[in-house]
Amino acid sequence: MSMAYEGLADGGAAHRSILVVDDEKLQRNQLVDCLSDLDVGIFQAGNGEEALEVIEAHMPKLVIMDIRMPVLDGVETVDQLTSIGSNIKVILMTGDPTSLRAAYDRRPNVFTIIEKPIPLRILRRFVIEALELTP
Repeated sequence: MSMAYEGLADGGAAHRSILVVDDEKLQRNQLVDCLSDLDVGIFQAGNGEEALEVIEAHMPKLVIMDIRMPVLDGVETVDQLTSIGSNIKVILMTGDPTSLRAAYDRRPNVFTIIEKPIPLRILRRFVIEALELTP
């Protein structure tokens, strides 16, 4: 499993944690680096199946997830979260415009959808808003 955790400086709880899910390790690391100064816990996973395991174990408040991944893609993962009644907020990312349609159709947990390449300052703004952090 590709799980890693960056701890909180103040020992905060899961309500201040993020799960970054992307099958491209370089992309995942870039996102973690971009968010590492926000004083939130950060978990990582390489696909939707791993993400569900991390969510079950740690219940992060926000998931930042690629749509197109092997094993279990982002849309299917969000569907599973919805079916179990999870209220975890999700930011979906995609570089494939054809994936956008399925993501926009029926996803109550989806906070926003960002097209790749991701403008990191925009992503940070959405994360701060979703977690209700003070910038």
